[in-house]
Formats: sequence, structure tokens, C-alpha cells
Amino acid sequence: MNNFDVVIIGGGTAGLMLARELGNFKRKTLVLDRKDNLLEFSFNTLGSFINVDDFDLSKDVIAQKISDLVFQSKRVKREIPTNNLFVLDKKKVHEELIEAIDNQYVTIKTNIHIKTILKDTLGNFTSIKDKNNVEYFGNIIVDASGTNGVISKNVGLREKKVQLATGVEYNVEYLGDPNKMYLLSGKDYQGGYGWIFPLKNKRAIIGFGTFNDAVVKKLKPQLNKVLELPLIKKLVKKDNDNVEGGSIPITPVLEKFVIKNLVCVGDSVSQVNPIVGEGYKFIFEAAIMASKAINKSLEKDNIEFLNEYELEWKNRFSENYKRSKKAQEKVFKYTNNDFVMDFALLSMRIRSNERIIRSVSGEYGLENK
Repeated sequence: MNNFDVVIIGGGTAGLMLARELGNFKRKTLVLDRKDNLLEFSFNTLGSFINVDDFDLSKDVIAQKISDLVFQSKRVKREIPTNNLFVLDKKKVHEELIEAIDNQYVTIKTNIHIKTILKDTLGNFTSIKDKNNVEYFGNIIVDASGTNGVISKNVGLREKKVQLATGVEYNVEYLGDPNKMYLLSGKDYQGGYGWIFPLKNKRAIIGFGTFNDAVVKKLKPQLNKVLELPLIKKLVKKDNDNVEGGSIPITPVLEKFVIKNLVCVGDSVSQVNPIVGEGYKFIFEAAIMASKAINKSLEKDNIEFLNEYELEWKNRFSENYKRSKKAQEKVFKYTNNDFVMDFALLSMRIRSNERIIRSVSGEYGLENK
């Protein structure tokens, strides 16, 4: 029978972390994902200010530890030492999450395309149907479907059409310091920014992302132009034409994630921190918060306890996200101007390294602790 305590739509970052935690609570959980392979990604690496121990992940998920974060505009460079910045291997992160899931309680089904969600006369969500009209029943339904927002868009928690920041990247030979990560800004990045994430074995990821729809249509040619810049040629050497790409939503900071017995986690409700699109650490935390509220709701047989997830998220993240959103808007507004970005980096010299790292990591609230 397709009856579960919890049905999760999406087997990505949020869905797998939530499933792992619900398995630990011994909750009968079903994870449905539209992909055939949960270990195929549009991007294979990401930069994150994360302590992997906090999320019961091993050091094997770290592709490279970063000692310095380098901000580079047209003519100005600012290097900030850091001890909590890492490049993560997404495949290994997800492999570890899948391996840690208790299969006695959690079932994962792939190649499932969700068609609709059904309600009872009281407005509670009872089940979801896939494109083959197979019905899956859950006491609690979770949308963890990422930017698709399979359910969150339909119930009004997220706009059906949202602005996206889209990026492309290459895995290239790296000529620079393997412990330095670069964030690149200026006119060459056409209203977005670039990045260089070092990997092991003298490799690196170089990418370029923007929210400008006109530029999105020619991202790969523009990234190829970036690779010809003298500064970039000193750091990387393109030796293949295999491009990766993906998008994250550019939306207002959301604080509503629960309707009745429907819970939304991750990109389905835009839980990526706006400042640099850092997602994993924040989405992991949100998934753990949601798991506790879901478990308590099932334990008490009262869906009102699901609102504790919203409250905990708001207390932990809301003010930081609002500040990050303002910073994001400034980046989008001014990064297309070399003079302004040069000036911005020069003005950073009056701020301490610690304060800059807290701002970039989205952890503003720590400044006053």
C-alpha cells in the first residue's frame, strides 16, 4: 500500500537530508524523484561555509579546503583568510546521505513525475498523484522539489514564475594556489559575477552566473570570453568543452513554508541564502528543523506543531536573509560597473576580515555575539 507517515517530493539536497532525519525518527517515509539517477547534477561542486561534522558528514565530501577567499574586480584584489570555507563534492555529499538513510523506514522511488495534489473537505492534503495516476498517501506531504516548486507554486507559497540566476562552468586545469577561491566582479561579468573553485590534482571549476535574461542566452560564449582575460589566463587553462549549468531562484525572502499538513523545504521556497547563492548549509539546517516539527506533529497527532518549523527558521535566518537580499540587490545593480566595483573592494579595507567573512557567509547575526 502507498500509505506513509511522510511523502517527500524530491530526492535532492533537502529531500535526502529530511529523509535521513525522519528515518532516524523511525517514521515511515517515501521519497519520490523525477530523475532516474539521484547522483546526476547540473553542478558537481559548490563553495560552502560549513562544518560537515554538524551534519554528520565525513571529510570525504570536501573536494578542497580553502585558506583564502579572493575578491577580484578589474583593478583591485582583496584576500581574506578563512578557516571554514570549503569546496564540496556534491556527488559524495549525496552518496553519504543516501547511505545513511534507514531503508527499514524510508523508501526511495525514482522516475516519478508528480501530476497533482489532493485535499479532503477540510483542506488537508491527503495524497499526490503521478502522471500514471498512481496515488501516494501521506499524513504529511513535503515539497522538496527544488526550483520546480511542484507543489509550493500551485498552493501560492511561491510565485509560479520567478526570476532565476543562471550560471555555467567548466572543470579546468588550475595554475593558481590550490587553497585560494576567487569571486570575480566587474563589467566582464555583465551584471553577474564569476568564480574559481579550486579542486585537488591541479584542477578547478571556473564559472560565470547572471540574472540578466539577455545574457543568460549567451552564457557559454560569455564564459569563453572571460577565459581569455589576462588575469584569468594566469589562473586557469581550459582543456575541455564540457560545460555544466543550473539556476537558483531570485525571490523575495520567504517566511511561510507550511499550509495545513503541507511542508516545503529548500529551493521550493527559496531557502538558498541570497548573498552568494550558498545553499547546502542553510537547506540542511532547514531540513533538520522541519524533521523535528514533523516528528512532533506525528507524535502528538496535531499538525499545528508543524508551525514550529516556520518559527525556528524565522528566528534563525529571517533577519540574515533580509540583509543578504539587500546585499544581493546591490551586487546586481553595481557589478556591471568596473569603477564602482573597484571602489567597493577598496572600501572593504575599513572592515575587518572577520566581519567580511560573516557577511559573505550570510551569518550577519554572529557579529553581535
